[in-house]
Amino acid sequence: MEPMPTALVAPRTLRFRQALAVVVVELRKILGGKRILTVCLLASLPVVVVFLVAIEAPRLDGEAQRYFGNIYSVVVLGATVFFGCALVFTHLFRGEILRRSLHFYLLAPVRREVLTVAKYVAGLLAVYALFGGVTVLVHPMFMGIVGAGLSVTGMLHYLGITLLGCTAYGAVFLLFGTVFRNPILPVAGLLGWEALSFFLPSAIRVASVSYHLKSLLPVPGPIGQTFGWLAEAPTAASAVLSLLILSVVAVGLACYLVRRMEIRYTDD
Repeated sequence: MEPMPTALVAPRTLRFRQALAVVVVELRKILGGKRILTVCLLASLPVVVVFLVAIEAPRLDGEAQRYFGNIYSVVVLGATVFFGCALVFTHLFRGEILRRSLHFYLLAPVRREVLTVAKYVAGLLAVYALFGGVTVLVHPMFMGIVGAGLSVTGMLHYLGITLLGCTAYGAVFLLFGTVFRNPILPVAGLLGWEALSFFLPSAIRVASVSYHLKSLLPVPGPIGQTFGWLAEAPTAASAVLSLLILSVVAVGLACYLVRRMEIRYTDD
């Protein structure tokens, strides 16, 4: 077999090295910035809630899964993953503009699509480590305290939902950070949209991240238990595919917007 032409290999290798360098730089910014303190507090919230609920609860036996499902749905997905991703991903570009440092990236010989995807990957690595680690911690912690049997399969199931939630919310908030000068109101609007997704018509409901995520839960959350009759849950394959497609579309739109971006610091 003849080797591939250098002209085809070199650009891909260069882009990979550039992306890797951006990922390393962005990880240092994320983990070394002031916002990481708030993100860590959000990551610790499920641990505190699970501990307080578990020590107050009786021996739950068969009800342990339902109790943990409620906590996971409200605290982990509804608070930690949502707000944690909002803090990390909306700041990836807005933070550079506020620091007046984005032009250094844009003047560098790096394709803007590579820059955007690399920033997204760096954000994912950070939230995967924080929120995925918390999920792995709180599930056996809760089951152990209430005397229920530990389940590696159950823990991995919740871990998968957490990582998928980070992927989808991260992509959406990355897009918010490239579209809006102040993402606070759009984030608040998305929070309301996600909270009301069970009450929306089926044709509109499919655009909700939480609708797909909560359909993957082993045990329906409190909203699903109360209003589940209002919404027919999608299949697991459909939910996962929908969230991955949403993530790709959101990151693709962010790449398009960054490619057309012009820096005017005086406007911010």
